[in-house]
Amino acid sequence: MAIMNSSDRRMKINRMVSKRNFFSIVIMMLVLLFLFQFSMVLRDRQNTYDVNSNYTVKQKDGENVWKNKQIDPATVDKTDRSYVLFVGDASSKMATTVGRWAVYSKWDMAQCRNLEEYQENDQTLPDMLILESEKYALDDNLKKLEKLEQKGVIIVFGCLEDPKNIEKNAELMDFLGIYKVVSEKTELTGVKLFEGLLLGGEVIYETPEAEEEKERQDLQLEIPWYQVGSGTKTYMVGLLDQSKQEKTVENEDLPTIMWRNGIKRGSIFCVVGDYMKDSTALGLLDGMVAEASGYYIYPVVNAQNLSMINFPVFADENNKEMMELYSQSVTGMTRDIMWPSLVSIVEKGGLKMTCFMQPQADYTDGVQPDSRNLVFYLKQMKEQNAEAGLSLEYKNVVSLKDKLNEDADFIRTAGSSYKYSAAFAKERNLDIVTGLMNTELLKNVSTLVCEYTEKEPVVSYCTDSVTLQSVTSDGMNYSYSDDIRMRSIQSSLAYTNVMLNMQDIFWPQRKTDRWQIMQKHFSSNLLTYWKNFTGFDSTTLSESNIRTRTFLNLDFSQSRKGNEITLKTSETGSWFLLRTHGEKIAEIEGGTEKEIEAGVYLIQTQDTTVRIRVKTARLHYMTDNDNR
Repeated sequence: MAIMNSSDRRMKINRMVSKRNFFSIVIMMLVLLFLFQFSMVLRDRQNTYDVNSNYTVKQKDGENVWKNKQIDPATVDKTDRSYVLFVGDASSKMATTVGRWAVYSKWDMAQCRNLEEYQENDQTLPDMLILESEKYALDDNLKKLEKLEQKGVIIVFGCLEDPKNIEKNAELMDFLGIYKVVSEKTELTGVKLFEGLLLGGEVIYETPEAEEEKERQDLQLEIPWYQVGSGTKTYMVGLLDQSKQEKTVENEDLPTIMWRNGIKRGSIFCVVGDYMKDSTALGLLDGMVAEASGYYIYPVVNAQNLSMINFPVFADENNKEMMELYSQSVTGMTRDIMWPSLVSIVEKGGLKMTCFMQPQADYTDGVQPDSRNLVFYLKQMKEQNAEAGLSLEYKNVVSLKDKLNEDADFIRTAGSSYKYSAAFAKERNLDIVTGLMNTELLKNVSTLVCEYTEKEPVVSYCTDSVTLQSVTSDGMNYSYSDDIRMRSIQSSLAYTNVMLNMQDIFWPQRKTDRWQIMQKHFSSNLLTYWKNFTGFDSTTLSESNIRTRTFLNLDFSQSRKGNEITLKTSETGSWFLLRTHGEKIAEIEGGTEKEIEAGVYLIQTQDTTVRIRVKTARLHYMTDNDNR
């Protein structure tokens, strides 16, 4: 019998071990393959992609929308809530914005062309008086304003237009808190917004060196140079090119753009430029009330939205150009390049997508949409907690009604029963769209979205059953004025709706209409400018629609006794912002609270009565408005 040497024995053992390892590895791979395939099948079966989990039954609750009283300033003899008096042109942009703010803040409103029309009554003083410009404060009107300020009325100069009117009137300069008019016209390099008036902290908007960043600078950079005196508080200043100055200008002597004067009994707020002539005024006015009061509580929407317009697409249109640019068809590029990038950006930004799908753009080119793409994206959106909406834009079709009919046929043929409750349309087409709400495709739509335009309020009712949620920012083309406006709307409504319109990517007109370029801009903007507002809730447009309706319909009242603030609301589940000056919430009953930033609390009501007990962290200079 042959005797196996030690070397042969080791080789045989190694072969045995190798066979055992091989079979073990094969078995493990088969088990893993089975588990993976089983989990994928199970997940696919459990993915109820054809159900819109954000859908709610369409209701005509716009019939219950809250409306403020339009008070006659000449005959006002009784008020049961705060009211604002606007003095100036009732058809002006500023008057329109002030009117919208009054509705959102649940204030009544009075308007008059000049102060002579206002009959002063100590029992019915306005809580805030807004003058369109300084020309309404000349001569005897200034005496009237001084009396109102001493009685605790918040006075706002919406735009200081003419430095000549101010410089030659020492009494007016003193009332405004202006120490010196350095020049009637000064060129700025940017502006600095201090923390406090708006949410989001301090920020500098100065023209940078980078060429692509220079496109963001669209602020009003030629303004009068006012230097304010002692007893004022500055909220925004202009920045100068110090190399062009005869001597270094100290920070306190920089051109002042927004400030507050008069802390004895009332407050005078002054604004230089056009900041009060669009939606930027919304947050500025709330900030002014908060600054002039011991505390301030007001309703908000609390919804952060991200609207993907004309995305995804299901038809391989404009295919020749897409193949040249991306070496893929439009549907392939959308699926393999754009969708993974968007998912990554959205996950980093902590936002939810509402994708307003465009089955096709050109209804005359003979290229038909593929239903497999519809199924694919509905599944993907379900996994991302995103929502599918309808884009009502198109490149070529006989009419919008024809587009809706063709899209309805496509969805019906695909066998999809998904209920679409949000749709995007251009502002100019809103009237046409609301006239088609009973069509097959729009019958479940309860909220419309349109691009940013001052023609429409930020949030409102289009009809009794359909709300309008306007876009507030373009995620790819974002300027400094856009950012100030965004901060202001966030401060007033805790609402944003960032738009990313993909139309130009699929039908490029310029070299910059490339996904690589636009994706870079969008990612940079979204992850930079909105990071200070992550304390508010991310929502889809249908979720935001529910909150918008609650916000528009609610009425509320508040009072304070000692350290307890009592909030009463007509709508449970409504949201409010409480802004204090160093006071912290110690206890809350009937609701929940979350501190958004120092001295700013997001309140959700769980009952119609909420009691908030606060504790004072530091002293605050008290005024007659502290119980507002």
